[in-house]
Amino acid sequence: MNEIRISTEEELERLRDRIDLEASEAADHFYLLKGLDESRTEYHLEMNESSTFWHLTFIAHRDAVLSRLCRLYDQAGAALSLHRFLLTVKAHRDDFFSEEAFRKRLKANLHIDTLVEGRAINDSDLDRELTSVSASDPFVSRLSAFRNTVLSHTDANKVRNGTQQLWLPVEDIEALLGRARAITGKYSLLFRASMYGGIAGADDYKSTLQWLRKALSNHRAQIDREAALSR
Repeated sequence: MNEIRISTEEELERLRDRIDLEASEAADHFYLLKGLDESRTEYHLEMNESSTFWHLTFIAHRDAVLSRLCRLYDQAGAALSLHRFLLTVKAHRDDFFSEEAFRKRLKANLHIDTLVEGRAINDSDLDRELTSVSASDPFVSRLSAFRNTVLSHTDANKVRNGTQQLWLPVEDIEALLGRARAITGKYSLLFRASMYGGIAGADDYKSTLQWLRKALSNHRAQIDREAALSR
């Protein structure tokens, strides 16, 4: 697998923005899905009133997480993946990640002298990161197998004998997400001194469920009043 061929900072920034977006959206969908799943116990009556909606919602967020993770850890030669992104960083560390390039890029920033400190890319750390997103890593290997037998292609034999799984272990998801967010966040900071800070309204689902409970309670109260009047 080779680095992505680029010639300008603008091209690198587009790659950085896109892969950061993939990692961020994967995390957003996962933690929303996790929050909704944890809310099932408290709001099971409300969710059961519209069970089809919630069933499809869970499936949609699950697939959104998995599809983005598969793109991030894609091992295909032409993909924008974490592995190829890191290879591109390695190939352009002297021209786009140097102190001179950083100072020029952020010349209008009043805190440039502080921001420029501790920005050197450590070769050993970069090599470990490359290994952690390669096919030899156990987490990545399991994700790739899942992609090839469930997400992108349906393994007929697994369906036939009832061994197909539709979701990876939560520990695998969290490990892969954490790894992706750490890498994209790190190189966003090194390149632009900024990083994704989380989506606004990540816990909006809580107020949605509260309003659903209130609306259902009011609806039931109305039915009781109408029943009482008809006696």
